[in-house]
Amino acid sequence: MMRSAKALLTLLAIGLAGCSNAAAQHPIGAAPVGHATAAPSAAQAKPAQARTQAGARAAAARFYRLDSGRHFGASWDLLAPAAKRQVSKRVWIGVHGRCLAGNAARSRVIRSVTVFGDAAIITEQITSAHARHHIARDIFNYANGRWGYSPADLSVYLHRSVAADISAAKAAGLCSGRKNATL
Repeated sequence: MMRSAKALLTLLAIGLAGCSNAAAQHPIGAAPVGHATAAPSAAQAKPAQARTQAGARAAAARFYRLDSGRHFGASWDLLAPAAKRQVSKRVWIGVHGRCLAGNAARSRVIRSVTVFGDAAIITEQITSAHARHHIARDIFNYANGRWGYSPADLSVYLHRSVAADISAAKAAGLCSGRKNATL
């Protein structure tokens, strides 16, 4: 009995050492050298963004640049998967294309990025056309090898038509620029 307990403890120790050693030597998503891996799928073929503060900052900067440049289809592509499942590209483009007052003549400066596992809080200073400064915080989530924007309130996009969604955004103050969040 004592011998089998020792053998079990030895196997457990070897298994744990192997797990911790592999995790320590290989970055997230990298296959250990010498191990066979399956061919990458189409989703994996794209280079992954770093799961770091720098990666989250780069993703946020790209999203804000596309949004302020009125490239709403491309900005939808940078949404987190959960947001994409709830808001169609057509609705996103329609609402953002017709609710420009909230985004017009605003400059953004990312002030800080705080990463907690698969979530990042992007804090930025927004300067409006009237030289008013606001601090905004947006959430980006890491999934499928990239950071994606997660709007704080998707309820604006969930009405029966784009016109109703725009009315909801206006009622929430998102088209007038009064809110400190990204639409």
